[in-house]
Parts: sequence; C-alpha cells; structure tokens
Amino acid sequence: MKVFISIFGNLCWVLSIFWAYQKIIYQKVSFKKMCYVAIFYFGIGLVEEVLHTGEIPYYLSDLTGIDIFFFLELEIFVWCWIISYTLFDRNLKRSIFLIACICSVCQQTFFILNEMLWFLSNGNVQIYYLLNLPMIALLFFTIYLIVEKLNIARIYREFEYKNFSFIQILGMTIIVLFIYDLLSYCLQMIPVKSKEQFLIPLFLMFIMILTMIYYIQMVSLKDKKKYSDMLVKQQNLYIQDLEKIQQNMRTFKHDYKNMMSSIYLQSKEGNMQEIESTISKLMDEFDEDIDKKMNLTNQLANIQINEIKSLLYSKITEINRQHISLHMEVLYPVQTIKMNIMDACRVLGILLDNAIDEVKDHEGDMNLVLSNQEDAFHMIVENSLFHDVDIEKIYQEGYSTKGTQRGMGLISLQKIIDKYSNVTIATQTVDNRFIQEITIV
Repeated sequence: MKVFISIFGNLCWVLSIFWAYQKIIYQKVSFKKMCYVAIFYFGIGLVEEVLHTGEIPYYLSDLTGIDIFFFLELEIFVWCWIISYTLFDRNLKRSIFLIACICSVCQQTFFILNEMLWFLSNGNVQIYYLLNLPMIALLFFTIYLIVEKLNIARIYREFEYKNFSFIQILGMTIIVLFIYDLLSYCLQMIPVKSKEQFLIPLFLMFIMILTMIYYIQMVSLKDKKKYSDMLVKQQNLYIQDLEKIQQNMRTFKHDYKNMMSSIYLQSKEGNMQEIESTISKLMDEFDEDIDKKMNLTNQLANIQINEIKSLLYSKITEINRQHISLHMEVLYPVQTIKMNIMDACRVLGILLDNAIDEVKDHEGDMNLVLSNQEDAFHMIVENSLFHDVDIEKIYQEGYSTKGTQRGMGLISLQKIIDKYSNVTIATQTVDNRFIQEITIV
C-alpha cells in the first residue's frame, strides 16, 4: 500500500508538471498526451530497474564529490525535458527553460507540502501515508492557483516576446536549476521534524508569489498605457479620415456647382454627348475619392476588437501612403476571437506586411477579408504576385522571395500558429495571386 501511494503521488507530481506546461504555452490539455506521460513515467522506472540507470547519479556524486541531490534533480530535469520535447513542444529554447522553471516550482511545492505533512503526522508513518492522498489533491490545487490565478502564461508570453538567443536561454536555465539546487541543499541542513523545515520554504514561496503578483501588476499597467495610447491613435486616425472625407465633400460640392453650370450651358446648346461625359466624370470622381473611404470606414465599424481595429487603421494608412489599391470586407461583426489578441494582431500584421512588401513596387493590389461565422473566424489576405513562390518552402528558415525580413516574418507566423491547436493556415497561388487564409475554430 505504501509503495502504491508513493508511486501514485510521484505520478501525479509529474502529471502536474505537464498540465502546467500545456496551459502556459496555450495548448489545449490533451488527455491522450497525459496518458503517454504516464506510460513514459512507468517506462523510465522499468528502465532504471532493469539497467540500473538509477545508480548513475550516485556514481557521478562519488566521482565529482558534488552532493547527490544535484544529480538527482538534474536527472529529473533531463527526463522531463525529453518527455516535453517528444510529446508537447519541439521548440528547443522554450522547452528547456520552461521545464526548468516548472520542475523547480512543482518540486518546491511538493517539498513544502510533503514536509508539512510529515510535521503534522509527527513522524507517524501510517498517518503520513494516510494523508498522502489529500496532499496530492492539494498539490494539484496549488499548481492550479499558481498557473491560472497568477496568469503565468501571460508572464511567460511577455518574457518570450523579448526573443532571447539560445545561449541566453541556456544560461538562464542553468541559473534557475542552480538556484533551486542551492536552495534545496540549504533546506536539507535544517533539522528534521522542526517547524523551520517547511516554514522557511513556505516563506520563500510566498516571496516568489508576491514577486509574480508585482510583476503582473507592472505588466497590466504597461498594457493599460499601451491600450490607452492605441485608442488615442485610433481616434486620431479616424478623425483624420473623417476630415479627409469632409474635405473631399467640400471639393466635390465646389466642382459640382461648376459642373452643373457647365451642364446647364451645354443643355442650352443641345450638346448631349458633352452632358453625358460631364455627368460620367462627376460620378467617377465621387466613387474614387469619397465612396472608397466611406466603404473602408463602414467595414472597420464591424470590427469591435480595438486592438485589431487599431492595427488595421495603421496598416490602411501605410497602404494609402504607398498608393496601393485595397479592397476590404468584414463579414459579420467581429467581437471575439478564440486566440490571444496580441498573437492575432501579430498574425494579421505579418500577413499584411508581406502583401504590402510584395506589391508596393509594382502596380499590384490587395484584398482583405475578415469573416466571423458561428463555427470559425477567417482572415484572408490576397495580393498580386510578382515573384515565384515555392509553397512547400516558404515557412522554412532562410527561405525568402524578397529579403531576409520577409522570410523571418513567415517563420514567426508559423511559430505563433504552432502554439494553438485550433488555428490553421492555408496558402495557395492562383493566377498570379498569393492567398493566405488563417482559420480559428
């Protein structure tokens, strides 16, 4: 019974690590993959039993003189990283750093709860094992609170946006593991069965949580300022568009009076061809100068997500500056998207930047369609194509039809999409048109 409780407790601890990992990288928690984790766990135990690989940390400790605890923790980290890289995430930088952080936090939480349990049982082994099951439930609940309520995914996303190099990530990973091992070694020096054995790590975790809360508040303040600046920028762009429409209306009104006078004189002379030509010119100028801006304004009114609306205002301003023809349609009001808004903005921004980059030096055009239906949200960006494109290679690192920055943009796009199981991308070329469609279900 004791062996069963011990194995079950360790398994739950391992599962909590990979539950947290999936939540932090915005993956849907997969029951199938969690079952594979359990199989890995028992497989590793079997390998250690048959091949005696569990003795390697002890051998390395004797060989180097370094405390055995360091090698045991390193072994746990290596196995957890292998599982994460195999089942959940092939992003090497992210998997190494996140597994180090999550393992450290989960092990520290497990250690605190375990020591608290041992203290409460007063050294009674039977009571200790009897309380193990509620401790496992408490472990899951604690990890849930840390990941969900402290919004660790948000903290990590801000960290990931800094785009550290692999060497920097590796260095930070080593620092995390070193700090945890040093802390664990110091805690081992505390006398057994004393209150300090769980109060000190509990206090340290409390400090860590307070630090996270402070960081989240700082990030929230930063986001609020960014959001406020974005709204001001959006309102300014909107006002500028209205002023341009108003100015065009004034110009049109002035031209309208002159043309009416011309039509009146032409009618008195009975020159019907000149009258038809003047009226046609009048209608064409109205369609080109005013109707186009009014149509874009009406389409943008259907977008009720301020971050996306602000992005589109900015891109439309750039498109107009480049004298690129744009046709935009927003089918049904866009109120919510089942994707992180900042990631959605990055995806749409990359698609539009690539389209602008392709047509800006040619007489090309762009089409943008945003369709918000019940079953899915679609982003479709289409542009004239002036270069040969290999669809199978465009998302490979180093491939580009026009400069390295364009290639890097598509790589970033693929990395963002890979984070979500509900997001897909379809790319095709048809009649010298390059079409990319993002579907969010």
